Amino acid sequence: MFGAIDKLEEMKSKVNAVSPCFCMAKWMHVTIHLMTGHTHSCYLPATHKIPLDEIKDNPSALHNTKYKKEQRKKMLKGERPAECGICWSIEDLPGNQVSDRHMRSVDSWTMPFFDKISKSTGDEDVNPSYVEVSFSSACNFKCSYCAPHVSTSWMEEIRKQGPYPLSDNMSHQWLPWFEENGLLPIDEDVNPYVDAFWKWWPDLVKDLMFFRITGGEPLLSRQTFKVMEWINEHSLPKLELSINSNLGIPEKQFNKFLELLKPMLEQKKVKDFILHTSIDTYGAHAEYIRHGLNFKAFEANLCRYLDENPTAPVAFMCTFNNLSVAGFHDFIDWVISLRKRYNNEQRSILLDIPHLQGPLWLSARILPGEYHAIMQDHIDYMKSRLDDGILPAEVFKMERILEWMKSPAEEAWLRTERKNFYLFFSEHDRRRGTDFLKTFPTMSQFWYDCKKLVLEEKLNSSR
Repeated sequence: MFGAIDKLEEMKSKVNAVSPCFCMAKWMHVTIHLMTGHTHSCYLPATHKIPLDEIKDNPSALHNTKYKKEQRKKMLKGERPAECGICWSIEDLPGNQVSDRHMRSVDSWTMPFFDKISKSTGDEDVNPSYVEVSFSSACNFKCSYCAPHVSTSWMEEIRKQGPYPLSDNMSHQWLPWFEENGLLPIDEDVNPYVDAFWKWWPDLVKDLMFFRITGGEPLLSRQTFKVMEWINEHSLPKLELSINSNLGIPEKQFNKFLELLKPMLEQKKVKDFILHTSIDTYGAHAEYIRHGLNFKAFEANLCRYLDENPTAPVAFMCTFNNLSVAGFHDFIDWVISLRKRYNNEQRSILLDIPHLQGPLWLSARILPGEYHAIMQDHIDYMKSRLDDGILPAEVFKMERILEWMKSPAEEAWLRTERKNFYLFFSEHDRRRGTDFLKTFPTMSQFWYDCKKLVLEEKLNSSR
């Protein structure tokens, strides 16, 4: 899907010839969170607010904000935008380093536009070729690593019960912080950013190569179905369309999704379609992490999608966290069974395994050393199943996570995040009627060790 790697050195030289700071992603990629009015180009910089006055007469300012144009002009002049610091930190290391800036230059959605963008001034309005959009925060799940501004279920809980108390008098999911940062979601019925999107859409699709709808839960937003209906009516044969779903939506919405998808695929209204769904481990463990998930119902909807659309792939987004470790062996077996049943010459069951970045108390790095052996066992098992459908790239991702888990961490940081682990999930159990120890009995020692740290802190503070 992405990356003509054999062209990397050639394109690296070409982009550096324009400027040692030039990056095509700032022009050709965008993620737009319409429910909060935020955008960024490339996943690495923080999002920024889209000024309402800019989209009033120019709906493409959902992408082409004045702020973003300033960053583009800096790049063309050889100045490093501060928001792109991750790439600069990599490129400043000794040797011939490759950053995301270089990798983006060989993506299929950037290479065709190189000549046009390299000759621009930075002031132009540009239609991106890769667009991700979130229409709404409507979601029926309360995943442990999610937040109120992207889940109405999380928002409802926080409004009723307040933030989660953590160590050092910190609060998690404190609504005034979201308000101060312009992250309180807007109802899609009265959202000027959604209105601007539909004004821009007829022009946007002219250069669009990849379009992905995220959320919230996209199949709970009527805007998602509006996109599918528009494509079925007009056809976009060069477009690769992706839709995220938790596959736990009511049957009515799922039926509508399948009804709209069927003619799209059979009549080749798009070049390709892929369904992305999140699942972080297997069974009850997965249900605990992604509160609201019914694993059997999830599996039934997944199989229905695959059975009814024999050419359509699915990609599992496994956000690997410290609760993924214990039962991952079962997850591996489950993925293998699905691949044996559904992989064919036209489609594959895909699996991506990025490690969770936050919240930190869900990070696999806070687990003690005995969990490294469990991870190694998973890796060894995956290697033993390479002939059964596990891919070398998936083994590599697990090995990379293990090395990251083993990397040194400050003791003070570990103590803080282990305390927060216990505080968050004990409150999670109280509010949601869950039971950590019953769900993860093999993690009981870690649970009690984290609890001990909390009790010690309370004892010290009372002296």
